[in-house]
Amino acid sequence: MFKNKIYNIVLLAGSFIITLLIIAKLSGVLQYAYVPQAGCEPNIKKGSFVIVTNILPYEKFKLLTYNQNSEKFGKGVYIQRLVGTEGDKIQIKNGNLFVNNGLADKGIRLKHLYKIDRAFVNDLMLKGVSENEFYQIDYNYFLTNLSENQLSDHFFYERFINPNQDKDIVKIYHKDWTADNFGPVTIPPGKVFFLGDNRNASLDSRFIGFVDESEITGSVIYPKN
Repeated sequence: MFKNKIYNIVLLAGSFIITLLIIAKLSGVLQYAYVPQAGCEPNIKKGSFVIVTNILPYEKFKLLTYNQNSEKFGKGVYIQRLVGTEGDKIQIKNGNLFVNNGLADKGIRLKHLYKIDRAFVNDLMLKGVSENEFYQIDYNYFLTNLSENQLSDHFFYERFINPNQDKDIVKIYHKDWTADNFGPVTIPPGKVFFLGDNRNASLDSRFIGFVDESEITGSVIYPKN
């Protein structure tokens, strides 16, 4: 009799929890998503799962989700960092983000594009980095996206600033800007500006344009934001 009571209590509690999770998902209070791209590394790894909620206020410099409605790049839900809202001035100088003339990258773990030597490539591969992450530019040197904690003074490395214009940026903003030297531009009313943390491997507002504020759908709560 006692075991039956325990079983019934556990069954009831489990059903209640499952019901709450279903309601939370349908209402948007909790959403679970798989991240197929590396645009938010190192903070959200490619292939990981995230948990999102729509009940928290949308804070600047936090990772949020939004509806991306570009016909060219395909519609879907993107996860990126909100770096600018209505009236903010956005500028990227040599790969560094400035918002309203202040450096905005402090305290945020980011990935940037680096030129590294063959010895550094071998070391990174021994540590588990896939060979697909490296783009060879000549016999001795490669390009790859690295976070600051992956850098090593035992090997050659230097930030690589892409000098080439991007046709998508030019098409949207009608300026000869690049991903690493962009702006300044002021965000119009009702719009926001998103960037991926993997700055040279992210399809964000530099390429798709401003995002309607109404398209924001949630805040990332896991991993810790």
